[in-house]
Amino acid sequence: MVIFFVRHYLRPRYTMRVTPTTSPATRNEERDVDPPPASHVAVGGVHSLTSVVPEYIVQMHNLHKTYLLGIEGVPALRGVDLKVVKGHFVMLLGKSGSGKTSLLNLIGTIDQPTRGDLNVCGINVKHGMNDAVVADLRLQHLGFVFQTFNLIGSMTAFENVMLPTLLKNGTATAEAKANALRLLQRVGMGDRLDHYPSQLSGGEQQRVTIARALVNSPSILLLDEPTGDLDSKNTETIMRLLIGLNLEGVTMIMVTHDPNLKSYAHRCIHMMDGRIYNDERIAPEVREKNILELGGIDIPNQNGGKVSVVVDDAKNSGEKQDESVIVMRRTEVRKPRKFYSDLL
Repeated sequence: MVIFFVRHYLRPRYTMRVTPTTSPATRNEERDVDPPPASHVAVGGVHSLTSVVPEYIVQMHNLHKTYLLGIEGVPALRGVDLKVVKGHFVMLLGKSGSGKTSLLNLIGTIDQPTRGDLNVCGINVKHGMNDAVVADLRLQHLGFVFQTFNLIGSMTAFENVMLPTLLKNGTATAEAKANALRLLQRVGMGDRLDHYPSQLSGGEQQRVTIARALVNSPSILLLDEPTGDLDSKNTETIMRLLIGLNLEGVTMIMVTHDPNLKSYAHRCIHMMDGRIYNDERIAPEVREKNILELGGIDIPNQNGGKVSVVVDDAKNSGEKQDESVIVMRRTEVRKPRKFYSDLL
């Protein structure tokens, strides 16, 4: 597992050439160019109307990916054109084999395109350059959240979150430790710092994975089926975390099979047979309605205040709460040393 994680950050299989960001001509401007983001405050502060010039954080043109199976080529992507506005939440939706994960892997520089243009955070992905450029892009700008978590079993939750910082800086400073602790507390894992992955539920492991992805303050969060192995309750918990982060300006690109989640995003890219066959723009009022119905997210309200999440002990559950406060029950704390004894 250590080899797998380090490979994603330190052993890229190809390199890139750093060039100024350009906007390549596209074959379908109606699909590839996002509408300008908006900025008037609506209910919940989720969308707005004042037009501004969009800033693209990911751009691709005529992107192809073909895998070799013996002497036969198997196309995974067939000429994808796409632009992602900075700060947007974009879902990639489609059946297995439609090319969703292949596209996410190319954006995350885990894999390389066969041909076509790809620009991520102002860097053009190309062959034949220094591998250190790719490693730097991953450490500085990209955060990964995997369906299978990929936490290192011999490390505690806190140590797993600290790992990207150690790879980036080579040392664990007091500031880095404080940042890791803050992130774990934010995702509701402040009482599980010393727990190992085997002592955590699936939902808890995914929250640790999200904290690990955020520890280096990435420009883009890449999520490969983050709710695929979770039940409906944990899915809602994870979506609250992700939407809250997106409302703070974190760009997100998420692969999913669940069409019920698309209304939480700005756009839903429907894929089939390695192509984009529909670029669905989620109406701001629809997204706003679904986010507010989900609840538990710290967002502005009409009165200029905020709707906040609080954790309440069971003994106080009968007390009357402020209408602007969403109550979440505290999870029972189990110490690591008691985990196996509790099973006996």
